[in-house]
Amino acid sequence: MSAAARELVSTRLADQRRHQIRLTRKRMTWWIPLIFVVGLCVTVYGLVPSIVVYREGRSAGHLVLFGVFTVFFGWAVGLWLLGPFLFRPRIVPCFARELGPYGGETMTAFRRGRALYRESAAVDRLAENLGVKPLSAFGFGDDYYEQEIRWHPASEGLTTIEALQRGLASLTVPSRGVAEDLQALASVVRTAAEQSVDFSLVLRLHAKDSMQVVRTREVRQGSFW
Repeated sequence: MSAAARELVSTRLADQRRHQIRLTRKRMTWWIPLIFVVGLCVTVYGLVPSIVVYREGRSAGHLVLFGVFTVFFGWAVGLWLLGPFLFRPRIVPCFARELGPYGGETMTAFRRGRALYRESAAVDRLAENLGVKPLSAFGFGDDYYEQEIRWHPASEGLTTIEALQRGLASLTVPSRGVAEDLQALASVVRTAAEQSVDFSLVLRLHAKDSMQVVRTREVRQGSFW
């Protein structure tokens, strides 16, 4: 894989990540972050005179009160601003229809995928060296984020994944977790191939997901397991 092609994989993932973050924030009720910003301004405004009063030897009650709320609102605003830098994305499979029950073995790959995201360029380079379709060719559009999801035959994906598993020893970058991610992915994609169910790879923003959110709030085609 050329340097330009490797850069394309990283760029695609970065663009996808930005798109998902932007749409997530757009869907969020606008007044929620505003409450924290206003709260921070009010508490800081009250904290300054409280410090003056405390230095004059009077009660520290207001200082403690405004101090606690300043820290709380400051933490919330900081988390909002720094949130995009704190995400730990992962790459997981999505299937055209449900493969198995919730909590079953077909959920294995959904719980992993961090290493596949982290080493995506190296994994695609390995696929090219092995003469198989790159893993990134099977994703990353997600209809939940208003994109077209493109389904692929699971048998094609399995060919790539199994080749990557065999060739992983030649990976020239640290591959911590890649073997485990590929093993989990292979197991569920193999099940999909046996059931003739198409699949696609999608990007998840967090290292772990709230299953309640995934099951009740995310309306999308297909299933993660």
